[in-house]
Amino acid sequence: MKDFWAGRMAETARRALSLLGLSERRCVCCREPFEPVSPDGNRAALSDAAVAELFFCPACRTAFRRREAGYCPCCGEPSALEDAPCMPCAACLKKLPPWQDFLFFGIYEGSLRELVLRAKFHGSLAALEALGRLLAGVCAGHYAVTKRPDVIIPMPLHGKRLHERGFNQCRELARPVAEVLGVPVRTDILVKKLALKPQSSLTREERTALKQPFAAASRMDGLHALLIDDVCTTGATLARATEALLAAGASRVDAAVLARSSRHENRGPGEGEEPVLP
Repeated sequence: MKDFWAGRMAETARRALSLLGLSERRCVCCREPFEPVSPDGNRAALSDAAVAELFFCPACRTAFRRREAGYCPCCGEPSALEDAPCMPCAACLKKLPPWQDFLFFGIYEGSLRELVLRAKFHGSLAALEALGRLLAGVCAGHYAVTKRPDVIIPMPLHGKRLHERGFNQCRELARPVAEVLGVPVRTDILVKKLALKPQSSLTREERTALKQPFAAASRMDGLHALLIDDVCTTGATLARATEALLAAGASRVDAAVLARSSRHENRGPGEGEEPVLP
């Protein structure tokens, strides 16, 4: 009986807030007001659908769907057909990437791409939280059936770039992942020792031929690391960072990114350019 009345009171309060317009949110994507389907609850444990209902309006939710087929399971390279079977791409058949498992949420295009750019170049806290929760859901599902990593390592920025931007977007994406997995984030292990040209100004061949810009500041003997990045284009940067961690003694490195670029999509301006915001 006590639970019954508590539920009735909560429903009455929800209706009152709705009538007063106090339960509305602004869609993180289009910024139009909407009323969430689900309460906030424990955001760290939200599924993809629950994250979409919490952060996006009904019109924008369909744009944020996880890619569940049609990609290389080794590096995430998307196939031309979204519903194609998951099979290794030609590059991975020749040589496997240095990481063990590769996780990603969706393809770097459309609304997902615009939100990544808004978070990265405009410091949108709302966009960073929404994207971080989407990535956290991917990682939670994967590590529910396999051994969790010992540490989470966000892709570092060079000191000059960090000073210019004021924050590391990968560090912010790693926060909800660490929360849902119960694994610490370590920003003191991997450092970027070389300031390279922006990735958007390089061709695919130039990215693949990059020098080693990373180094490990401390040993990782026997540790299983989860490396977090925002976007994977060719996998060259992730590969260099993974190699640095393995050279420092890591027993295993998994890679998780929010978005995977596709060579089959014409995305227009490069990923280093700022988006046209609504």
